[in-house]
Amino acid sequence: MIEIVKSEKGYALAANGKTYAWILSAEGATDTFEKLEDGAWRWRRHTGKPVDRMRMEVVLPGDPTFTMVPAVSYNGNGWGKTPEYVGDRAEDGTPWSWASHRMTIPACTYSENDAVSIALMAEPNANCACSLYKTDEGEKHVLIFPEEEKPKTLHRHFWGEPFEGTMEPRCDFEGILFAALSDGTEHRYKGLLDFAWRYYGHPIKPPKSAKELYRLSIAYARYLLQKERDGFIGFTSGAHWIPKLNGYQKSEHGYELGWVGQNASFAAAFIEDYIQNGDKENLEIGLAVLDGWLKYGLTSDRFIVAHKMYGRDTDPIYDLPFETMTKDDIDPWDFPEGKLEGILSRMVGRPRPDRNKIPGSDACNLGTGAEGYFEAYDLLKTIGIDRPEYVAAAIKTCDFALESQDENGCFAKSWDNEGNVLSKKGTIGCFLILPLVNAYRRTREKKYLDAAARAFDFYCEGLERDGFTTAGALDTYSIDKESASPLLRDALALYEATGEKSYLERAEKIAWYLCTWMMHFTVDYPEGSPIRKLEYDTFGATSVSTPHQALDQYALRDVLSFMKLYELTGFLQWRERAIAFWCNACQGISDGTLYVNGRLRPAGSQDEAIFHTRWGRHTVPPFMPSQWLASWPCAFRLENLRWHPDWSLFDEGLTEIEGKIKG
Repeated sequence: MIEIVKSEKGYALAANGKTYAWILSAEGATDTFEKLEDGAWRWRRHTGKPVDRMRMEVVLPGDPTFTMVPAVSYNGNGWGKTPEYVGDRAEDGTPWSWASHRMTIPACTYSENDAVSIALMAEPNANCACSLYKTDEGEKHVLIFPEEEKPKTLHRHFWGEPFEGTMEPRCDFEGILFAALSDGTEHRYKGLLDFAWRYYGHPIKPPKSAKELYRLSIAYARYLLQKERDGFIGFTSGAHWIPKLNGYQKSEHGYELGWVGQNASFAAAFIEDYIQNGDKENLEIGLAVLDGWLKYGLTSDRFIVAHKMYGRDTDPIYDLPFETMTKDDIDPWDFPEGKLEGILSRMVGRPRPDRNKIPGSDACNLGTGAEGYFEAYDLLKTIGIDRPEYVAAAIKTCDFALESQDENGCFAKSWDNEGNVLSKKGTIGCFLILPLVNAYRRTREKKYLDAAARAFDFYCEGLERDGFTTAGALDTYSIDKESASPLLRDALALYEATGEKSYLERAEKIAWYLCTWMMHFTVDYPEGSPIRKLEYDTFGATSVSTPHQALDQYALRDVLSFMKLYELTGFLQWRERAIAFWCNACQGISDGTLYVNGRLRPAGSQDEAIFHTRWGRHTVPPFMPSQWLASWPCAFRLENLRWHPDWSLFDEGLTEIEGKIKG
């Protein structure tokens, strides 16, 4: 068991006469340690006279085998091509420092070697920051008072100015230490996450009943429905604020089977609504959407092409001379805020986009789309409607997956409409595993199960090797959490199909990785900020990716996976986290009267993300809701409600946390 002992450097983390890490002393200060439980201590520092600066430092000697700043840096990042915090310091040699609310455990830094894992954290909202960087002595963990972010701050696709806070001079400071001896594995943050959940977590209630959330979700989906001149009908991807309209308007003429648009999932939800509630019009909508994708959608002989776009030939944006334009040449009044942000971050100063370029397909949309057609077919069969073409379309996509799979199990990220690879790398290929398992269940053809198992091994081995998954979000090429959600579903599906315990063991590893992205505490926002007025609680939310450090509702896709883990393992924390996911992701949903930042929102709509930290977009500053009312959280919420008919789970909330550590 690790203990804190006196040493020549101040104090040390030691066991069996061996020192594993140094706790550095500070001149004129005394340190005391309160044991919270085995391996965790509250570290109190008292200075002889008030000071307006303090650094509390711990050093892991030598070179670590893995480092992490939860949701900010995984082994120093560097995977992909989106601006992010790479390495332990900026180009000028200054170590990165981050505000305590930028990570999912307050001011948390973590490192491990073959012998030990250590982490240094703070109390929530303690006006502090953290840093993690290499020195001659080893890997240095630092708590910094007051809050700072240096030498620059990361925003969406651009860098902002550094931040340096202030504080009244004081004598007392606190931090939290965690340490655990190695069990011989890598990426041993499970113990840290278990401790953080029980230390920082708190009860949370859903803001609305499941019945009301269902009603509002169907309402917003209907609001997003749009019909094109050729007869195609689909759900648009969300609603943008239009300055010259002074109101929200749904995105026009762009559709996706999965990802943001979730047309296949919405269609299944509308069919299920007819089955449960008898709304014939919703059945007709669901059928029209699915039939339309096969009749009018861009199609391929090899798979369902999962994008449909209208109006490109008349969109004046394609006539703008982006190559010679600057941001000052763009009039914000002329564009929806979401489109304006895309123009500023991706188009200005670059070659003009090709208005005739046809979008291809990607593993996320293909896999989600195939699953949607499988589900819709099954639902329709229960009411005597046979749509064999739905299964045929899904199987066709699965056959394309077999044809295009590499020998090592890998799928590409995206293809053009002829099936030529556009982008290769990323865990995102695992979206194709679930429909392959589904195809095996229906046909009993082992080729589908073999391909699914081979792909799962490839992607899970990547997580086990690197400590992260990648490229699930189509607008960001980076380390993220979005690519791990389908991998968790895959593990559970393969366990169910084969009974092999290794899949369940790996499912838990994937789930712990997802938990590194989960907010374990509540951020106290700046006075007067819109998210403070919205009374948004960060606890239970998940951060998006290493470049996109905002909180979104994507964990709705993990609610039932974590519940399944609880049922299979009996580990109660999986259930607790599932409920926290749900309660958090159901905040800020408009009932038709919600007025945020001077804007009235349509019923059932919700922000795609909350900018809970010093991270923003060109059109939305930090400490704001995104004000982009995307469709996908609505679709994911409806999935939970139709796949888990006992809605008491969604109504009860998280009433207590087992093993809660009293502060």
